[in-house]
Amino acid sequence: MTINTDLSVMVVEDSAVQRLHALDLLTSMGIKQLLEAENGRHALDVLAANNKPDILITDLEMPDMDGVELIRHIAERHLVNALIVVSGRETTLLSTVETMAQEHGLIVLGIVQKPLSFDNLANLVGRFRPGEVSEKQRAAEYNFSIEDVRRAIANRELVLHYQPKVTTHSGVMRGVEALVRWQHPQHGLVPPAYFIPIAEEGGAIDDLTDWALETALKQLRDWHARGLTISVAVNLSAKSLALTDLADRIAAVTSKIGIEPKYLVLEITETAVMSDLALSLGTLARLRLKGFGLGIDDFGTGFSSMQQLSRIPFTELKIDRSLVHGASEKPHLHVMLQSTIEMGKKLHLTTVAEGVENPADWQLIRLLGCDVAQGFHVSKPIPGDALAGWLKQGTQHLRPPRPGMS
Repeated sequence: MTINTDLSVMVVEDSAVQRLHALDLLTSMGIKQLLEAENGRHALDVLAANNKPDILITDLEMPDMDGVELIRHIAERHLVNALIVVSGRETTLLSTVETMAQEHGLIVLGIVQKPLSFDNLANLVGRFRPGEVSEKQRAAEYNFSIEDVRRAIANRELVLHYQPKVTTHSGVMRGVEALVRWQHPQHGLVPPAYFIPIAEEGGAIDDLTDWALETALKQLRDWHARGLTISVAVNLSAKSLALTDLADRIAAVTSKIGIEPKYLVLEITETAVMSDLALSLGTLARLRLKGFGLGIDDFGTGFSSMQQLSRIPFTELKIDRSLVHGASEKPHLHVMLQSTIEMGKKLHLTTVAEGVENPADWQLIRLLGCDVAQGFHVSKPIPGDALAGWLKQGTQHLRPPRPGMS
């Protein structure tokens, strides 16, 4: 791990011994710009008198002002660029603090339990990228309008990238998920989180969905013609589910392009179903009758997931990355992930783990019997014409070792 020795780092820790230990570790990495404080209130005073540090490393349990309050203050005042939390408390509490900090718009490099080691700290410090901003900060910078989105659709600035979905037992590609991107003339490639909600609120989502479906199905037809018989998954908006003619429209475009319905999986979130329950359930029932696959997306993020599984004829259960990422290191996530996979199997659903980003999580979902995986450890979303090249060289690390080989 390469450490940028020009970084400035602040350590907030009420124990003098542990504070000096952290500072010694940073010094041994070659970092010279160091600040320290003994609690949250002291930290705010030090921050007010110095330039903004690149990274703040803080304990949670401190007198006068604890780490949770400190995180809130530094987020509201934009006092640091990135955060590392160090604590001896249980992993469930640390996960709560991590999510809280991210919701406040902070870049969280990681959460680590005491005692600090050189390798753990160096790994987290090495994740820092100068100029990186959080998702919330970037959304504020873009500030797109519905007119901007409509213009993007009309000017053909939207593109689809495809993220491979592979079987965990063999590493063989089973299908892809189509993910829309905006090739913006000034901002470059913009992820969907920054413009899909605007399209939904502004009434442009139907045009966007129609374009995405047709584009993905034409790409699928091309793959099938080349002998690559896979499926494609396309996300449906909550707004679209309330349209009484949606099932007929999707069936018509699928038939026109020449794709069998079984090769198209329509992914929905449970919150989408709840927006207009009667109409949504009717649309989903008709889609399933016509032979399309149905996937419940982001499973594990809502409060009524279990009820939705009993209401809707899903064929695929997509486990949200919040239950997958880091599950190999966090026992409580491990338990929830295992329970979700077992439930999916008992309901005869194909289980898909999202957000598989490292070898440890990949090995865990294989061990737990999850059927399919997608995430950066498998592949980032790629353009359609790059899929053949990825298949030739991008799947070797996913294949199980041959007998007799280590």
